[in-house]
Amino acid sequence: MNSRASSYFFFVLLFGVVIAAIFIFLPFLTPLVLAVAAAVIVYPAYVRILKFVGDGHLGKTTAALVTVIMVLVVILVPLFFLVGSIYAEVQTLYGILTDEGSRSQVVDALNSGSQLFSNLVFGVLPAHSFDSFNVTTYMKSGLESIFANLDTVFASLAKVAGYALVFLMALFFFLRDGIALKNKILSWSPQLSANEGYVTGMLAGAIRSVFAGTLVVGTLDGLMLGLAFLVFGIPAPALWGTVTAVASLVPGLGITLVIWPAAAYLVLSGNYVFAIGMVLWGYLAVIVVDHMVGPSIVNRGLHIHPFPILLSVLGGLVFFGIVGFITGPLILVLLVALLEIFRTSFIGPKNGAQ
Repeated sequence: MNSRASSYFFFVLLFGVVIAAIFIFLPFLTPLVLAVAAAVIVYPAYVRILKFVGDGHLGKTTAALVTVIMVLVVILVPLFFLVGSIYAEVQTLYGILTDEGSRSQVVDALNSGSQLFSNLVFGVLPAHSFDSFNVTTYMKSGLESIFANLDTVFASLAKVAGYALVFLMALFFFLRDGIALKNKILSWSPQLSANEGYVTGMLAGAIRSVFAGTLVVGTLDGLMLGLAFLVFGIPAPALWGTVTAVASLVPGLGITLVIWPAAAYLVLSGNYVFAIGMVLWGYLAVIVVDHMVGPSIVNRGLHIHPFPILLSVLGGLVFFGIVGFITGPLILVLLVALLEIFRTSFIGPKNGAQ
């Protein structure tokens, strides 16, 4: 009886500590998941560097540090040029919108669009007048709001900086000590330990497919739509191309949220042919990138039907935020792997086969 009570106490204590640990690490879920994904992606480069510097603790530390620096350079160099381009475009866009002649054209276009929409709904919704539209006023209000909430702004910047630091530190330790950590986790279950290659192979394949696939799809969407913005004369193509790349995290719908405002801008500017071209170009990009290139990359490493993968991405985004595009498919892949281990270990191949 004492032994049973002791066991009950142990499991209750274990459950409580696990819950407490979840709450402790939950705020760092985003950088940790991204660090795991990045570690899996760059692990081959780490292994090559490790062969060059030599094995051992010092060699692993050096190789991990060099790999992290390489990742940092790969992220920061393009980001530096992109931010510079966006800053220049925002300045140009602000100059255009604050110029009185340009402001009049924008107001006339908005009034025409409002009147057109009112006519389409048979006057049920009266046309709105944009004569009082003034970018300077909105900018002043926006700056006043920012200065009034500087504590929130600085807190957000500090949070981003903290996430970046946690990401880099986690990436370093996952590269250097990832194998030992993986073996430790797998040793907690004989079934997982016996199927180590299968489980780790599926998870690594899922990370490479989803993470690389998302990066490729987002980059291609941003480049193709950014080029379309440039060709059709939409201001700040680098800025809106970046917005497109981020919006592509929401499959299909995200790109649509960028295409139609761009087409509406061209219609209000009187460029109807360009507006049609924008829509055709945008959906051609969706068809080629989102429905041909993306699935070929993602499905190659998952071997799961595309529809559950799509649902896992959308569900992950809802429950985990932006990092859900990785965590959702990973949970799905882990579920499939565990069910397969259960089938082979407890049911048997003959009973489990249909």
